Amino acid sequence: MTTTQGTNYGVTKIAELFPSIRKIKNKSLREKVAAVWSEAITTGCGGKGWTFAELRAVKFTLLAGDIKMTFVEHLNSCARQCTAIADVLKKSFRCSIPIQRDHLIAGALLADVGKPLEFDKDESGNVIQGKFGQQVRHPFSGVALAYKHGVPGEVLHIIATHSHEGDKVERSIESIIFHHADFVDFDIAKLLGKRAAKKLILPTKHTN
Repeated sequence: MTTTQGTNYGVTKIAELFPSIRKIKNKSLREKVAAVWSEAITTGCGGKGWTFAELRAVKFTLLAGDIKMTFVEHLNSCARQCTAIADVLKKSFRCSIPIQRDHLIAGALLADVGKPLEFDKDESGNVIQGKFGQQVRHPFSGVALAYKHGVPGEVLHIIATHSHEGDKVERSIESIIFHHADFVDFDIAKLLGKRAAKKLILPTKHTN
């Protein structure tokens, strides 16, 4: 594997993975999102780092079997869903909804930034949950990384509360939007994974 340690990826390079980063209007926040992803990529995989090609090949989730969606595609899907949901809500609610779009997009792109640290590879090159990932789930490692790079608290909140860890707290509007977009992908992926698994175990019908 080509090492990525010591490499710093800026907005232009990170946009190759996550084009929605360009929709963050605040230049400082845009650069911070890129810096967080740069560190996650270069220090993940048990400290070995990931190449862009390796990261693009990682499955969306290790919990849904072999489905045709990758981790990178999932985050891009969620970012697009979030902006679309925000647009619909703005038109549908007769009261004004205070949605901070920059925070929403940044949170969508950073919610799973801890996964490159959570994931590792076994001796055969298969992506697995590594030792660090077993100890610290990605919402926690994601918040730690983002805090280190000065990401604002509103975005840290989205990262921290996007999964089941946030079920015991009051989510912000932006976190509610991302949480549901995230689970739209996840629940559908699980359903498709179950259907695919059933097809594999169906008995072969023999005709006389």
